[in-house]
Amino acid sequence: MKEQKKTKERILEESLKLFSVNGFDAVSIRTIADAVGIGNSALYKHFKSKQEIFDTIVEVSKERYIGQCSTVVSSQIRGVEDVKKACIEMFRFQTGDEWTMMFRKMLMIEQFRNPQAEALYKEFFIDIPLQRQQQIFKALIKEGLMKEKDPEVLSMELYAPFYMYHTVKRNPKELERLFEKHAEYFFNNYVVTQLY
Repeated sequence: MKEQKKTKERILEESLKLFSVNGFDAVSIRTIADAVGIGNSALYKHFKSKQEIFDTIVEVSKERYIGQCSTVVSSQIRGVEDVKKACIEMFRFQTGDEWTMMFRKMLMIEQFRNPQAEALYKEFFIDIPLQRQQQIFKALIKEGLMKEKDPEVLSMELYAPFYMYHTVKRNPKELERLFEKHAEYFFNNYVVTQLY
């Protein structure tokens, strides 16, 4: 049973690697099976189709992403310094977690030919982050910790470079340093009471 789980995980990992480089359509079941080191029939014992592999990758990615968001947010956001730390943690996760990076690349490739991938890309990498930030900014404004500005615009202003840095090929440590600086400028500009 444990070996079966390992094989299933390897199928997902190898499929994600292949999809993130070549796109979904260009990868065959045979290519996936060869990458895992099994035959086609062994692969079909775990997944009925390539689409089922794709759908499972999406489910696993959702669990990982929501799990990370929950971990970051559950560390109790009491003020602006906590928001800043949460932003940096999510930035590290999205630019340093290999699975998430491959998932983002896969969706970037697929979004132009697959409406489901386009919707997923928008949900994961635009809508969810912006909505979470808006909720946090509304709470901080209500508590008098941030200037009274439009939370939607504030979330876009903070998230724009975060999002852009995902698409830049550059040293991850350098990108993190730049994003930290951006977050510091952002909070220095909008914080009412300096808490850090």
